[in-house]
Amino acid sequence: MKEIEALQNAGNNVGLVIHEKYQEDKRRTVNKYFATLDGISISPVLDYENLNYFILGYIKASTIINKQINSVC
Repeated sequence: MKEIEALQNAGNNVGLVIHEKYQEDKRRTVNKYFATLDGISISPVLDYENLNYFILGYIKASTIINKQINSVC
């Protein structure tokens, strides 16, 4: 499975869209990605592993916030 596909599968749970950062310098071998929500960038440009951690944290935070909102209503 490609890296961007794996990141997108994780981001689908909370509505994130993953984009690959275009790099003009062809010497760089590490791909970089970033996440958007409703067309707004919500993450810095990160490598696969760190963006994966960002997405996992975002999912956890989203879960906590949704539970708090549902308990108030």
